[in-house]
Amino acid sequence: MSVGVQTLETIKEWYNNTMAQADPRVLGFPLMQGPERLAMVIALYLLVVTQGPRVMSPFKPFELSRVLVVYNLLMVGLSTYIFTLCMTIIVGDGFNFVCDTVDRTLSGKYGSTLIYEAGWWFMFMKIIEFSDTMFFILRKKFGHVSFLHVYHHSTMAVMSWIGFKFVPGGQTIMYPTVNSFIHIVMYLYYGLAAMGPHMQKYLWWKRYLTMMQISQFVLLIAQTGINAMSPCEFPKIFSYTVFFYTITILILFLNFYRKAYLTKKKEQ
Repeated sequence: MSVGVQTLETIKEWYNNTMAQADPRVLGFPLMQGPERLAMVIALYLLVVTQGPRVMSPFKPFELSRVLVVYNLLMVGLSTYIFTLCMTIIVGDGFNFVCDTVDRTLSGKYGSTLIYEAGWWFMFMKIIEFSDTMFFILRKKFGHVSFLHVYHHSTMAVMSWIGFKFVPGGQTIMYPTVNSFIHIVMYLYYGLAAMGPHMQKYLWWKRYLTMMQISQFVLLIAQTGINAMSPCEFPKIFSYTVFFYTITILILFLNFYRKAYLTKKKEQ
């Protein structure tokens, strides 16, 4: 057997062993059979990110104010729905900040019905949020399509897919709970901003929105770090992955905050 064939067989075996550890109850949800479809969606997203500005260059920016108002308010509704599902699970079944394992038996009061609904909608919402980038490109606001923006959107789709695929519930409920709450506030802000310049006087709190976003990452780093060090049966690989991944997001957001608020303040 050649080295190339042997390598392919090793990769195939690793892939099959990894997929065998997935929660079988998520297979019936769209995009959850395997990573191929998600990979295609993200590849299409990155293609639009890289080629969209070039395609839009000869055209005038689209006027999308009404579309943006509707889109952002719908996202407020979806975020509220996910947050409500998560809080219902947390309050109904209880949540241990230090150690909360995945209920494979689904013996919890709410876990048998809501944990999968919340997990899938959270994952799918990350794909819907690719629209944020599309709207920037259509409006020719290319400066908003930063590395932070693209990295955050694309990797969050991957991370939420992995979390739902392998560990729906347990420690992972923390991420959609906190993130969906932040997104309620965030999309409310952008929905109001899309209503026109007359709303600017009510939008003085953008800096505090960024601080809320940063705070959520600090909270999630603390939670996954504590879980990783505790004698907990929750798979440590997921705690380590979320821990280090969230650190990268935190660093990027801190850099954005420094440039957007601290540096500009010094220049004034």
